[in-house]
Amino acid sequence: YEEYIFADVRKRHDLAFAWLYQEYVYANGYLSILDPNKKKDFTKYDDTLCRLLEYLQEKPDQRDGLFSRLLTSAPLITDNALLVLKRYCQDETRSYLGMNTLRDLIFRRMNMREKFLDILLDFTHNENISVRNNAIRIAKSLHDKEEFKQPIERHALQFLKHLTAAQPPEALFGEDKKASTIPSDTWTEDSIRLCLPLYLSLMPSNHHLIQPLATIYTAVNGDIKRVILRVLEIPVRGMGMNSPELLKLVENCPKGAETLITRIIHILTEQAPPSPALVEKVRDLYHKRVSDVRFLIPVLTGLDKKEIISALPKLIKLTQPVVKEVFNRLLGLNTSSETSHASPILPFELLIALHQISSEECELKTVMNAATLCLNERAIYTHDVLAIVIQQLVDINPIPVLFMRTVLQALSFYPKMVGFVMNILQRLITKQAWKQARIWEGFIKCCQKTRPHSFPLLLQLPPPQLKHVFQTAPELRDGLIRHIRSMSMAQRSLIPSSMLTVIEDNSENVAPEIRIQTIPTTTSSMEQ
Repeated sequence: YEEYIFADVRKRHDLAFAWLYQEYVYANGYLSILDPNKKKDFTKYDDTLCRLLEYLQEKPDQRDGLFSRLLTSAPLITDNALLVLKRYCQDETRSYLGMNTLRDLIFRRMNMREKFLDILLDFTHNENISVRNNAIRIAKSLHDKEEFKQPIERHALQFLKHLTAAQPPEALFGEDKKASTIPSDTWTEDSIRLCLPLYLSLMPSNHHLIQPLATIYTAVNGDIKRVILRVLEIPVRGMGMNSPELLKLVENCPKGAETLITRIIHILTEQAPPSPALVEKVRDLYHKRVSDVRFLIPVLTGLDKKEIISALPKLIKLTQPVVKEVFNRLLGLNTSSETSHASPILPFELLIALHQISSEECELKTVMNAATLCLNERAIYTHDVLAIVIQQLVDINPIPVLFMRTVLQALSFYPKMVGFVMNILQRLITKQAWKQARIWEGFIKCCQKTRPHSFPLLLQLPPPQLKHVFQTAPELRDGLIRHIRSMSMAQRSLIPSSMLTVIEDNSENVAPEIRIQTIPTTTSSMEQ
């Protein structure tokens, strides 16, 4: 009848089950009336069970669940049958049903529950992602039940602690893993990742697990730290920024876990504005324990304007990509309408604050680079915004060193601002800009760039300053002479003789056709 059953096990599964139970009865010696002392022999039973399982394993159609039914109904599950089950679970096309079978066995076979649970948990570190995810799916569902919480967490923590060892544990490279990862004396990214998935998957519903993770993080090497930082996103998002355990971790940041905390805060604030509770914890951490300004970046929009301005000198000293991120957050760039949050500092206020950073707080070049990053955001720093910035900067005394650089950049971006810039240059003359070397240097460059619009302004300079302009930019003399020659006689007569002396002081080097020979040298009405 064996051949008859195996000819079509699916249609004759009732016979197959009866056959298996018969072999179990024989193995137990229940029918051995003549020799009651005969030892139990499950060899035939084991062979029958494994043959049936292997037959069902080889057949692709598993919709009737016969493989699972056979295992859950078998009177005894032998070690060899477990090996068949493990192979079944490792087949990614069957792992879903295989893990479900393990779950059913865990619930139904109390005497073997621990063994089945160990097999399931072992699969949560399998190299095959489909196998691993199916095992984690079942482990998470079991973890919701009180009787399984401790053993599952204990297993997850055990593998997390493996990361503190000098080399990966043999448990990652067992024969039944079928891992392509070759056993190694050193940690690789693949072996590091295999220790983490179960633990991380439990965190969103079990927030207390974040604390041991931080402790382990402080004890591992840099390579392992980097992998941990890369795989944190999903579990941390699942916890959310209002998690008491996360807030507690931020508040009591373990020494050596600073980069972990920073990464966690970044993840929490990438898609949502920082909560008041998170801002408060980060603020306290920064002011009382860890004065690393990078902690503030994720919660910048939750700080007040004064705090942001105070932190700017430190923030702009960071690497350019980080500074770019700072400005993106403050200017509301790269955020959707759902996640955007009103910045406590307006764009024009930010640029003005950068100009007011002193050389004692930060090198000039660093401030220049930061200001340029802002100005390059043309959609934010429009013609009108830059006009407000320049108008307010020119009223500061002393005028900020980078003022004229910003004026020149604004003019380069928006040439139609030339009329506005001429008014600013006129203000600079009244403020005696030549008393500040950098401002005066920028003034002359601006006059060069805006000619012929700047020629009337040059005539408003005191003679000594005009002479210095010509010494710095000789080409402005020729242009100014042409401008004067285009003026009416009445207009020329208003030019003081002292000014004309400066203008013609180098007239031998001026082309004959543009010399001011026709300008009267008599005392003008302005000199009377």
